[in-house]
Amino acid sequence: MKLAVEQLAASYGNIEALHGISLSCEGGEMVAVIGSNGAGKSTALNCICGVVPASGGEVLLDGRDISDEPPHKIAAMGIAQVPEGRRVFPRLTVLENLEMGAYIVRDKNLFAERLEFVHALFPRLAERSRQNAGDLSGGEQQMLAIGRALMRNPKFLLLDEPSLGLAPVVVESIFDIIADLVRSSEVGIILVEQNAAIALSIASRGYVLENGRITLEAPAQELLRDDKVKAAYIGG
Repeated sequence: MKLAVEQLAASYGNIEALHGISLSCEGGEMVAVIGSNGAGKSTALNCICGVVPASGGEVLLDGRDISDEPPHKIAAMGIAQVPEGRRVFPRLTVLENLEMGAYIVRDKNLFAERLEFVHALFPRLAERSRQNAGDLSGGEQQMLAIGRALMRNPKFLLLDEPSLGLAPVVVESIFDIIADLVRSSEVGIILVEQNAAIALSIASRGYVLENGRITLEAPAQELLRDDKVKAAYIGG
């Protein structure tokens, strides 16, 4: 299974946000996309999910162009996004949020399997099952947002700034779990993240997105050693 974008372009009115970018992710692989604020990282994920219409190029799922499909059909094809800022349903319980993530899962046995999987990955969610999501800590809400996306058993998971607003010790814990997820399953992950050091430390490959253009593509460890990347995004 492969997810790819080829020469993908997107605009907001007269402002072009993506200028023909190309990137790919295989099942069971984690790819990091790093860049500064306004580089187009979130727009790229939203285009893949159909939330923002592409003005050019293709989004390919195993070679099939899905760029004209509506978001709910793209979700049903196995692409799930964890949006920036988590966006849990604050007045619903943790369990109800997870049920919302599984809205396309009709098989009760599969639902039970996915819930067991998510609880094993994030035991805290099982402990907080009847608690309202709005009462959770930021880290717990991020776990819930990821768990909610995993409930639909996606082939690809798009993570948008999962470290945003979290304490360093919580970020480390979340990223350890994300790395374990890749090692233990066939899900492919595209990770958009401003914390370039931690993103590249767990990814296999990386892309640098600047002003709507891919300026570098390389194995993640190579990008970690690149002087320009270190100066711009890591320091040191």
